[in-house]
Amino acid sequence: MGIAENGFRELTNSVREVKSVDDMKNLKVRVAGSNLLMECYKRWGADATNLNWSETYTALQQNTVEGEENPLPAIDAASVQEVQPYCSMWDSIYDCLFFCINQDIYDGLTPEQQAVVDKAGRMAVEYERYINRSGANEIMNRWEEKNGVTFTAKEDMDIDSFKEAVEGVDQWFVEELKNQGYDDGQELVDAFK
Repeated sequence: MGIAENGFRELTNSVREVKSVDDMKNLKVRVAGSNLLMECYKRWGADATNLNWSETYTALQQNTVEGEENPLPAIDAASVQEVQPYCSMWDSIYDCLFFCINQDIYDGLTPEQQAVVDKAGRMAVEYERYINRSGANEIMNRWEEKNGVTFTAKEDMDIDSFKEAVEGVDQWFVEELKNQGYDDGQELVDAFK
């Protein structure tokens, strides 16, 4: 029906500004349960830790981990900015939300009902994107004023250093997929190049 969004994932931490891959060295970062993401953080020099989101705030507060990455609205909803004074706006991953309906249910609707569902889906996706994107500036301003968060803009970061550090991770991922029984891993990776 459409693709809504959480937004781009940004990096927060309690130790220092992160502007280049060198700044990631030994930073303990909470990473969502993705082998590919864990490997990227390791290649960036971070100490990547797989941790459930529900446990993250306490882990950040107790310095079990020193950083995490999520879209701004998710970070804000969990009040992570209270314990994370640095935020690197690097737009690392676009976090999308698929707005779907069961095909059997959809096929069981009349053409008129399908038209209503299609229109409502398009409107919902458009509105969700609007809400998500319009809130970023408000969140950033509030964090700066209330929590003293220091933001590092993407244009002030050495993004190429991060790209160079993960060169070859695509081949690593193909092997990871093969180890999990996906013999067509190369085709999958090639589809995203």
